[in-house]
Amino acid sequence: MRVVCAPDKLRGSLDAAQAAAALAAGVRAAGGTPVEHPLADGGEGSRLTVQTARGGTVTEIATVDALGRPARAAFGRLDDGTALVEAAEAIGWGGLSAVGHDLLNASSAGLAAPLLGAVAAGARRIVVFLGGTATMDGGTGLLAALGADLRDADGNRLRGSAADLLRTVSIDLAPARERLAGVELVVAADVISPLYGPDGAAHVFGPQKGAGPELVALLDDGLRRLAPLLGIAPDATGGGAAGGLGAALLALGAGQLPGAELIRGLTHFDQLLASADLCLTAEGKVDASTDAGKTVSAVVDACAAAGVPCVVLGGTITPDADRLYQRGATAVLPIGTGPRDLDTALLHAADDLTRTALAVCRVITAGSTALNASRT
Repeated sequence: MRVVCAPDKLRGSLDAAQAAAALAAGVRAAGGTPVEHPLADGGEGSRLTVQTARGGTVTEIATVDALGRPARAAFGRLDDGTALVEAAEAIGWGGLSAVGHDLLNASSAGLAAPLLGAVAAGARRIVVFLGGTATMDGGTGLLAALGADLRDADGNRLRGSAADLLRTVSIDLAPARERLAGVELVVAADVISPLYGPDGAAHVFGPQKGAGPELVALLDDGLRRLAPLLGIAPDATGGGAAGGLGAALLALGAGQLPGAELIRGLTHFDQLLASADLCLTAEGKVDASTDAGKTVSAVVDACAAAGVPCVVLGGTITPDADRLYQRGATAVLPIGTGPRDLDTALLHAADDLTRTALAVCRVITAGSTALNASRT
């Protein structure tokens, strides 16, 4: 039995490659042949996930982090010339904590260095993975670093930050667009949130980044004012990704695709299913959001189209996960062995994945054996 092991990360416990290896161990123990194919949805780890499948080169580059401190980031190049840039590698949470985080002064400026590095290296198509950033500046820091001219009411030039959102009255995007002329930008987002409003960046993700109710309201107001300056529709899908970075990139002419679907294509996942008997996928929590464009739902869709059984595994399974059956999932199963605290569950996630994969494969093998016996 050939089994494709295509999980996302289990946040706080395993990255996607580690999760795939754990699933593969269970398949192997059941006598099957595993094919490890870790996936992502556009958030943290997406560049590495794609390059694990596709190879290519990686170029490190000096930049600054979300608080303007010296940092290192990278951009990847695939053999077809496509460049890969991950926002979280430049302006993510590395070395930072949401507790006490200076979100008002955090800036997306550090993303400019890997973008411009890819352009200088000759890239004519750049995929930008959004998600996992420590910013909420609507991408104004990135725009300013690319050369866009942001001004306040007194004509002072602004560097771009969350604190500058309420002060910005005009933005000239022409210089930034000129630096990216001839380059196709593609945004791969892990969320579909609009720029502002109840479902927007500040309200949905602000608390995760350390913002209290008053700051959330302030940020939402700033992002609301930013939208017309960028020429972004209020309900533009994905505008609120990465603290509004999605809106800034859309204003620069970027195209947009759901991150999970884009990575599924970039890693040639669908081709693997042609010779697969089963697919195992997994994430930490399988809930309503899983059905809204996350990696697991993209895997289920691909398997349904290919006629390959797909079993979804999760550290936590909520009743909303039943929606995956409507997409074509064969089964949605928890990997835990019983009531236990979160720390214990995270610690044993790899063993739990292996044990559950073993059980699933043994059941399917036994069923196939019994069916074949009944036909003879």
